[in-house]
Amino acid sequence: MDTHAQQYNRPSGSPSGAFSGSRFEAMMIPGSLEPTPVTSLQWEKIGFSVVVASHMGGSVAGADGVFEAPVVLPSGVLRMPPQACALNYGQALFEGMKARRGVDGKIRLFRMADNAMRMSRGAGRFMMAAPSPELYARTVLETVKANLEYVPPEGKGSLYIRPLLAGVGMTLAPAASDTTLFMVYVQPVGSYFKGLSCIAIKADADYHRAAARGTGWVKAAGNYAPCFMPVKKAKADGFADILFLDHEGRHVEEVGSANFAMVKKGTLYVADSPSILGGITRDSVMRVAREALGVKVVFAPLELDKVLGLGAYAKQGPADEAFCMGTAAVISPIGSLRWKDADFTFGKGETGPLTASIYEKIDGIQIGRLPDTYGWTTVVD
Repeated sequence: MDTHAQQYNRPSGSPSGAFSGSRFEAMMIPGSLEPTPVTSLQWEKIGFSVVVASHMGGSVAGADGVFEAPVVLPSGVLRMPPQACALNYGQALFEGMKARRGVDGKIRLFRMADNAMRMSRGAGRFMMAAPSPELYARTVLETVKANLEYVPPEGKGSLYIRPLLAGVGMTLAPAASDTTLFMVYVQPVGSYFKGLSCIAIKADADYHRAAARGTGWVKAAGNYAPCFMPVKKAKADGFADILFLDHEGRHVEEVGSANFAMVKKGTLYVADSPSILGGITRDSVMRVAREALGVKVVFAPLELDKVLGLGAYAKQGPADEAFCMGTAAVISPIGSLRWKDADFTFGKGETGPLTASIYEKIDGIQIGRLPDTYGWTTVVD
């Protein structure tokens, strides 16, 4: 077992056998979603699309903000009234995590406590009950254990974990719900982009991802729907994603699904803004670069001109390397970026050496190929 990792044993018997009569169980129809047979999955072609796993877990809190003991049940649809606050006013947020099978056969989760803390901060902003770190971990772990057969073989993908938090109480006035649903479902996934193969993206000043003093820093469900149209347009033009800019069109915000960074003259520049998500992978990248690789890291607002070598930065030229990072993408190198009908290539349009080194460090920790000196992983037995 990793020195800094926690170990959890899988309970015996049915995942749903330990609990009964919960509000979460009353909110759903267990078994009403047909699980995808594991035998039908082709791990090499799994991709990033919907697969229904066999079980899901959850808990409900009332007006007192106290969550009941979590329940893990056969996957099913939810019973939710049309007056639910989440449906009418978007009182919902989520997290994204992964469980990966390691080189030693063990299954590891990455930075679970940090995901729990980020959900708690978002819950406070959205006026919802926040699951405690203990309840969050228990629900995630029990749901993963109930779906172990859906964890891909080492090197074939990961089990994506989606914790959801939603205001499900009925309300007509635009006000916070008195009932909060916490739910976890999982499914196997492959690479979101192309692994360490370079992608091409497009910068766009016509659409903003989030308001300057809004809730862009929350992993809110409503932050993602506004990205659908500009991302679809970018993909129709042959790009993998879009790079959003701030309201002035001057500073980099984030790629539609991940944080942004670049390397220039040996320094790692990571884009910061009060209106972008505080990425856990982003924090991991900065710590590995600074502490393990001895690289200077600048975490600050990042001008697009500096990335592309324009204006005051014309003599410096474009970035030597660029990449985006997040739970789904992990680290995806960016080979080129289009801005105002001009294409800018980073380095040779290939994965840069620092990008590859950071990826190897984080990937190695996640699958047990390298020691976890940060205490980031949780081992599931």
